[in-house]
Amino acid sequence: MSKFIRKYDYQQITIEDINEIYEIANDYNVFYKLPRHGRGDINDRRTYLQAFYRGQSDAFWNIVPSICRNKNIDESISARGSLLFEEMAYKQHYIEPTRLIDFTTDLDVAMYFACCDNMNKDAAIFIWSYSPYDSEWIRTTIQCELVNICRDRISVSEFAEELLDKYSELKDKYNCIRDFCAELVSFLEHGFMITPSQNPRERNLRIQRQKGCLYVCGVKFETPINEMRTSFNAGNNIFCPHDVVVPKELDKGHFLVKIIIPFHLKNEIMMQLEKKGITEKFLFPD
Repeated sequence: MSKFIRKYDYQQITIEDINEIYEIANDYNVFYKLPRHGRGDINDRRTYLQAFYRGQSDAFWNIVPSICRNKNIDESISARGSLLFEEMAYKQHYIEPTRLIDFTTDLDVAMYFACCDNMNKDAAIFIWSYSPYDSEWIRTTIQCELVNICRDRISVSEFAEELLDKYSELKDKYNCIRDFCAELVSFLEHGFMITPSQNPRERNLRIQRQKGCLYVCGVKFETPINEMRTSFNAGNNIFCPHDVVVPKELDKGHFLVKIIIPFHLKNEIMMQLEKKGITEKFLFPD
């Protein structure tokens, strides 16, 4: 019987057998009725409300982006459209720390990352539900402009005006700058999940095989955000574009489940994954 409790609260579950991981994940999906239509095209299952998984080889690590450990980084991004996700993923994996957090839609992949290292320490797999965005959506373009800001602090209205001047599609979408500011506040504070484009470049096997997704963290606000959410006040918010904040939902928040894997199970899990073809060579092709 699964140890998952059917409730909308944070759960931390220690397993005793590899099969319990699959049972917990299955019960999580059944309880939350996942996947189901969220945002985006009803036929685009990438943007459905669904479960995302993250494996960490040390159960005591918190979920934080790499840039929180090294803030003296140039995050500049130049790509747009279908190549944006791939440039962000490339910087995340090969170049330097970023404000991105890796997730996957494949439980086996998360298990691999949980068990491939720190063999003398307990591991963790996190399960979190989210309705992501397509990598070509306008928010990811705005993300590029966010990391390219040279100032340490800026108002939402100033940022909105710069974006409206630069992108004609935003002018077509928002008739009123106040409405745009209100939406900017929402995702700048919380962040968002993005999925790869429907047709990633064939050579990018790493993204395809890891079934990776990227959570883009929000930023610090100097103003009392709860009092400044309305469209009338949103533009007056002052935020720090390079002071990254992890969403509170990833710290024992609702809808988050943390599965603890005792270290003595790691070798067994790695052997079972190898039988499925989930190996370092498969996930990290040359």
